[in-house]
Amino acid sequence: MEDAVSKAITLGTVALPTMFFVIGVFILATKALHAAFPVKAEDEE
Repeated sequence: MEDAVSKAITLGTVALPTMFFVIGVFILATKALHAAFPVKAEDEE
C-alpha cells in the first residue's frame, strides 16, 4: 500500500508540472502563430 502511495505522489509531482508546461507551450505557440499570421478585419465575425 505504501508503495502505491509513493508511486502516486511521485507521479503527481512529475505529471502535474509537466502538464502545465505543455499547456504553456501550446499557449505560447498559439500566440506566436497569431502574431505571425494576423487575421484580417473583414474575416473576423
